[in-house]
Amino acid sequence: MSFKSLVNRIDTLPALSYSAQKILAMYAQEDDSDVDVRKLTRLIQEDTLLTANILGMINDPKLGFNNKITAVGQAVTLFGSRIMKGFIISFVMKQRLQADMGAYGISNARFNDMCHLQSALLYQWYMKIDMNRAKTLVPLALIMEAGKVVFAAEMNESDYVDIFKEEILSAENMEEIEHRYSDTSSYYIGGLLFEHWNFSQYYSDLMKSLDFDNEDVKVDQLDLDILDVVRTAINVKGFLDKENMAKAQALVKSLGLDEVSFMHAALRIKNAYEEALRAKVEKL
Repeated sequence: MSFKSLVNRIDTLPALSYSAQKILAMYAQEDDSDVDVRKLTRLIQEDTLLTANILGMINDPKLGFNNKITAVGQAVTLFGSRIMKGFIISFVMKQRLQADMGAYGISNARFNDMCHLQSALLYQWYMKIDMNRAKTLVPLALIMEAGKVVFAAEMNESDYVDIFKEEILSAENMEEIEHRYSDTSSYYIGGLLFEHWNFSQYYSDLMKSLDFDNEDVKVDQLDLDILDVVRTAINVKGFLDKENMAKAQALVKSLGLDEVSFMHAALRIKNAYEEALRAKVEKL
């Protein structure tokens, strides 16, 4: 396994579906906030699987959203075009990436929950602090772990996948373990993946800068700090558990961010997730 083999795997991934390309082309032609919501709604509704997936994500009780969303138009109005873009990209990536997250010691279903919870945490935390920043980062939080799917696919074919999994789950810094095996991190690979499919260049730049100093691009340090807090609170080793919460709260404090708002959002997401899991068990 090497950085080159990871890049080669990205290069062999299939193109996006025609409907996805049409929707993302519309975003590329206009500023995200200026997208024609009626046209966006119509394009989403033309794809039955996309519609069902978006409504399923939004209405998942584990995310802690209060309102039941029954129609695409209602979702677009509530969340806005920029956040809807994240739901769309998340769906089309799942269509093209065959996930097997065993290398990280996590099931595909739990990995999916992790991605959704990261996005929900950022939404609940920052929507009332800085709406414009939240609308930029919430979609990215939903897909920022995508590089791990590529990393896991490559690692699963190696002879040392079991050793990697043990080291990842016991490591203080998982990105250091990834770097030791590949000279990169899964977040940097995620940035390359976004470029491969012509997603937002700013998203790609953020991912490439999350673990490495990158003087060639200009990103907002506060954006990086917020994403760092989210991945500290929710990751493959735990979802807002005692250890992760303590680390995330300490990081929020050291960065001078709003501790009260963060803890309120984190506890709300944690309680909603645990309640949904209990309800699922009771149904069995």
